[in-house]
Parts: sequence; structure tokens; C-alpha cells
Amino acid sequence: LAECVSGLPPSAGGFMFKQWKEKYLVLTMEGSLLVCRDAESPPDQVVALQSNCESIAEGREILDLPRLPPGGRRDCCFALILPQNKFLLLLSDNPDDCMWHFELHRVKSDY
Repeated sequence: LAECVSGLPPSAGGFMFKQWKEKYLVLTMEGSLLVCRDAESPPDQVVALQSNCESIAEGREILDLPRLPPGGRRDCCFALILPQNKFLLLLSDNPDDCMWHFELHRVKSDY
């Protein structure tokens, strides 16, 4: 798979199982988000943004946002709304991390 964006934004996390966990993310050119434990691990989850992601919610749009970890800010959160659940992501307030949000929206709308 060709990579579009990859990395571990500081304070990135995924919330699916009642706790925040730091994850390594890979956004492929094919339009999938791979969620991995670290850079060397195979994906724990693959989200096909065009076919499996109904929408991307941001900050205040996420009504049932769980308690954030220390230093986490609501405006740095976004959610991938999937058919059966949602996958929450928390980015640091570093401006470079905003590229993740922009790229996910771009990939979802391009495919």
C-alpha cells in the first residue's frame, strides 16, 4: 500500500474500548486509515474512508465525547463515524497535527 501520510502525532489516540490509547496511523493513497500499535506492527484496524466512514465529526460536534486525558482539548478531537460505531482521534494542539484532519477530509471526499 502506498502511504499518503503516516506517523504518530503527539498525544494521538484512539478511543474504542473505553480508554485512550496511543496509536500509529497510516493514511494510504487508496483511501484507508490503518490504525497500528506502532510503526512496525500490522494494522489493528483498517477504516476505508470512502465506503465505511459515514462522516467526520469535529470537536463540539461530538456529543458523547468521553473524558479526555490530561492536556487533551475538545477542539483537537475528531470522530470517524462508522456504520456500527465511531472511532475517536485526539491530536495534540501542534499545528502540524492539523494536517491529519485536513488529509482525512481530503481523502474521504476524493474517492
